[in-house]
Amino acid sequence: MKHLTATTHYFFAIAVSVVLFAAGLLAQVPPTPQRTTPVPAEKSKVKAKPPMIPNPGPFPPGVEMGEGSTTERAIAVDPKVSVQLCVTQGTVHVNGWGRNEVRAFVSDGSKFAFRVLEKSMKDPASPALISLVGLKQLPGGQVTSVECIAGDEVELDIPENATLTLRGHETDTSIDSIRKVWVNSVGGDMMIRNVAQGVRASTYHGDVTVENSAGPMVLESSSGNVVVYGAWPSEVGDAFRAKTLSGSISLQKIGYRLTDVNSLSGTVYFAGELLSGASFSFTTTNGAIRLAIPQQTSCKIAATYGFGNFSSDLPMKNLTDDVHPGPVKSVNSIMGTGDATLKLSTSSGSIQIKKLEP
Repeated sequence: MKHLTATTHYFFAIAVSVVLFAAGLLAQVPPTPQRTTPVPAEKSKVKAKPPMIPNPGPFPPGVEMGEGSTTERAIAVDPKVSVQLCVTQGTVHVNGWGRNEVRAFVSDGSKFAFRVLEKSMKDPASPALISLVGLKQLPGGQVTSVECIAGDEVELDIPENATLTLRGHETDTSIDSIRKVWVNSVGGDMMIRNVAQGVRASTYHGDVTVENSAGPMVLESSSGNVVVYGAWPSEVGDAFRAKTLSGSISLQKIGYRLTDVNSLSGTVYFAGELLSGASFSFTTTNGAIRLAIPQQTSCKIAATYGFGNFSSDLPMKNLTDDVHPGPVKSVNSIMGTGDATLKLSTSSGSIQIKKLEP
């Protein structure tokens, strides 16, 4: 019994020593400061996965995407790839080249990536429809895509047989040597050259200029000029249409059999041949119509004008005319055998036909 009591006292002494030692350690730990704001509720540990962006590439820490970045990327594509692009601001240059590759370069602007929307049916490894998307870095480091990009300079090299769809906000755009173009911009000038199979271009505020291009054409500007030098069909039945609400339209060497030109307020000028069997319509509400056509032109002319006059330096035979004083006057004439049809109309302005000098 005495042995048990001594053992008990021994272990009791050890326990007391351990407690005193632990108390000494706790006395050395500084007290936890009191919170002055409520503790937020604990967030879920399951994080949502960011959207998949093809080849986004590394991003330097601390750099916000689209804040003065310079990015260049390239992707192998089908020779007849369709490329979609939206640019909110900047100068855009698009050039056709002999490679089956799309190269994009953005200076002082958005970071971007290529998004493959469709593969080629002949070669499943080659993208046939791609778009450029901007990249945005969210709080927490996740990367998501945005529809449009912006930059000081946006350069795009695409195959010569490619089709381009471009939407812009405030962009000056030049496009050269590709197959087909569809471009729409809120503001900015457009220069389009050497397009093989069709152009559709419109801008709210700016000029549209097309040179040495073929295929069906629809050119529009709400507040700007439309200028075309050298345009012709790529297939039988291709038509040419140009329209501006406030600006002039100038056409030279246009080889279409169906041409419709309309300006609400501005001069319409045409210089070139009228093909046999062709139908031309030139209309302006407030402006003059000036034509320069060859001496041997064969066409029927139906001219309507208001406050102005009608004159021709080329010989023609009047079929009917109504030029009595009044707001509307009309002249119906024929040149040669009347192979083409020429309709001219202005509410306030003159109509003049001159000889096209070789």
